[in-house]
Amino acid sequence: MHISPVFYWLVWWIINPLFILSFAILIFNRLKRPAPLLVNATRMMIGLIDWVNVGIARLIQWLGLFMVLVMATLVISRYVFGISPIKAQESVLYMHGLVFMLVAAATLLSDGHVRVDIFYEKASAQTRAWINIIGTLFLLMPVCVLIFYGGRDYAARAWAVHEGSPEASGLHGVYLLKTIIPIFAIMMIAQGSALVARAALILTGQPLPAAQEPS
Repeated sequence: MHISPVFYWLVWWIINPLFILSFAILIFNRLKRPAPLLVNATRMMIGLIDWVNVGIARLIQWLGLFMVLVMATLVISRYVFGISPIKAQESVLYMHGLVFMLVAAATLLSDGHVRVDIFYEKASAQTRAWINIIGTLFLLMPVCVLIFYGGRDYAARAWAVHEGSPEASGLHGVYLLKTIIPIFAIMMIAQGSALVARAALILTGQPLPAAQEPS
């Protein structure tokens, strides 16, 4: 059965616990009623998402070093010894994909993605919070849902045939690499949800959880 990506987006809006908590905190604040349980639950969920994504980033970032070492080894082996192993060449592509896809969520946490900045840097914390909420809900989330929707089917087709390298001596794990696409989308959706929740805490003057950023 064909399900529209709009359906996934709407369902995510409805069942996303951080969205529910964030809007509840904003509503309770508007009503001048304290909601310590909601705030504590929100801070705990933000901290968990940050911890997972930063932990993955700290682990994956070591692939950057291995990628440089493999590339240097390939250059030396090719131009000095005339040897250029296919598996080693393709491993660089695998590592490149893993680094950029699995570190993206932690980069969002540290505000490291490129912004088309008109007034964000000079805006107040409250204005920034609203920009983050609106941008996440109406820009980041729809794009990530579309990536998940397309990437899920893309990976499923690769898994169905255990897609491998077109080269006989290459790495036969292309289906595993393609699985990173929907995983990337899930990580970005989770971190975007944490971004919305963090903005809600800022708007209501609540303390933020301890910052975690990749070293």
